[in-house]
Amino acid sequence: MFQPLDTPQPKQLPRTVEEVVTILLNDLPLRDRVVLSTLSEEELDTSVYLALAKSIREEFGLYNGNDSLIASCNSFLGVEYDSYEDPAMVIIKELWKKIKRNHRLRVIKG
Repeated sequence: MFQPLDTPQPKQLPRTVEEVVTILLNDLPLRDRVVLSTLSEEELDTSVYLALAKSIREEFGLYNGNDSLIASCNSFLGVEYDSYEDPAMVIIKELWKKIKRNHRLRVIKG
């Protein structure tokens, strides 16, 4: 369902959750965005997390010292998320929230 993401160059690594969400939104095909918009948070925690978390960690430097991005993820912890939440999951949930706001299927009356 989800395609591998283009890997940013080291000097181009995003520094905030918002920057990563923008990159992911630009990389996700419309079909995947629509599918994500229909998922519940529980479904997000299992299927999407398993598909995207490792790629997010590797491609955006969560494994190798993107301290600014880690700090940005941590700023959500204890406020909007459980204090033990994985930084990759913070990014996935913020992506999901943005997609839910912008890509909901709507009934069109004819």
